[in-house]
Amino acid sequence: MKTTTEMIAKEGWKPIGAGLLLLLFSGLFGWKIFGFLCFLATLCLIYFYRNTERIMEDNANDSILSPLDGVIKNIENKSDGIYLQISKPICFCGMIRMPLANLGKCGEALEIEHIKGLKNGDEMTGERITLAFHREADKTPTSTLYLTLYPKYFAQTSLYLWDSNFRLGERIGFFLNGNATLKIPLNSELRVNIHDKILGGKTLLGKVQSIQNEGDSKKTQDTYDSKDEQ
Repeated sequence: MKTTTEMIAKEGWKPIGAGLLLLLFSGLFGWKIFGFLCFLATLCLIYFYRNTERIMEDNANDSILSPLDGVIKNIENKSDGIYLQISKPICFCGMIRMPLANLGKCGEALEIEHIKGLKNGDEMTGERITLAFHREADKTPTSTLYLTLYPKYFAQTSLYLWDSNFRLGERIGFFLNGNATLKIPLNSELRVNIHDKILGGKTLLGKVQSIQNEGDSKKTQDTYDSKDEQ
């Protein structure tokens, strides 16, 4: 079934169904304490697998939205981009969303790497899945985003990439628990800080300049410099 807007993510249907079944059996056999525990567990599962709607803070063409819920643990500038280290607790909504695309049009999301490993959330020994995001008709290195997911423990990870084209904020997958690294272009203006809580499809992480915009800015600066010299 190729739908992603259910109130409960499809990944949660089986565990929630199992919880309801255990709750039914506990009621039939009069296991009050066990039934109460099953009830609490089922409520927790419903919360973990919720699929909430989001309103974008900014939907301009140069916007970078958060692709998932989490807390920013570190921000590091490197020669090839700005790296955001993100922790994704199990209690945060697990939907992965398209972080960039031109308004009214679709961007591209591709799975470019999937390396098996331990589900420990570790960058060295853990399983990792890497996605690449391109804005429409703009696949230059200075405009590409990379999201790497590191599942932890029993975390479920699903990708809804039956198509490669998605609108800004559209659901493209599910990530229950673990860590993530988001690499954004160096020519980006960050709008978040370490320890900030971010929401997928809503929080504005930053603004990225296209090569054309950078060229226009440089021409404008050169014009001002020339006037100052005169």
